[in-house]
Amino acid sequence: FSHAGWYFPPLPDTGRAVPGGFPQAATGVPAAVVARGAHDCVFEGCSFSHMGTYALELGGGCRENEIRRCDISDLGAGGIRIGETVIREKEEERTWGNTVVDCRIHDGGLIFHSAIGVWIGQSGMNRIIHNQIHDFYYSGISIGWTWGYGPALAQGNLVAMNHVHHIGVLTDGDGPILSDMGGIYTLGNQEGTVIRDNIFHDIAAFRYGGWGIYFDEGTTHILAERNLVYNTTHGGFHQHYGKEIG
Repeated sequence: FSHAGWYFPPLPDTGRAVPGGFPQAATGVPAAVVARGAHDCVFEGCSFSHMGTYALELGGGCRENEIRRCDISDLGAGGIRIGETVIREKEEERTWGNTVVDCRIHDGGLIFHSAIGVWIGQSGMNRIIHNQIHDFYYSGISIGWTWGYGPALAQGNLVAMNHVHHIGVLTDGDGPILSDMGGIYTLGNQEGTVIRDNIFHDIAAFRYGGWGIYFDEGTTHILAERNLVYNTTHGGFHQHYGKEIG
């Protein structure tokens, strides 16, 4: 049902499908709580748990909202999803300027293994600050949804002072079961995006691609500085292809 711009979708009918059957980031899986066109809203001190989907989505047209001091856990998919996979033509339909701060997002991807702790699609000027993200089978944070040098909106995002750990391999030793992931993963033109003062560790991939900081296809105009990365299976940093990286 929906109310005042919020949409609460039903759980997906997965039938007897093999768990984790969605592709990268499990973007086809809905969230338990979905906002559309929400401005200046605050989620503070909330608990989202025991869900078969993503927990919370700030979708099309959501601006200047805050998610702070929330605990998000025991998730069939991922934690928080910001923005969309498409580039909206109308400015009022675009998502930007949202904040996730002082949250703990953990123990996810239990059904849809490719889900993300915090996923940002075609959305800019968001702030992911001082969160703890851990125990996911795929990437902890993912920014961007344009492969290569084409049009992109994931610009001017700030990722700072986060602690991202046990990605791919869980705290209890389970995993890895997937490849090609990172503590943080990026795509496309990221002009103005900064990744600063974060800690990424205990990241493992099944066959390849267990990196701390992973700049994938076309990652451009991005700055990463003063981050600490350790205990990864394939390296602290990897760039597939891109240019003008700081």
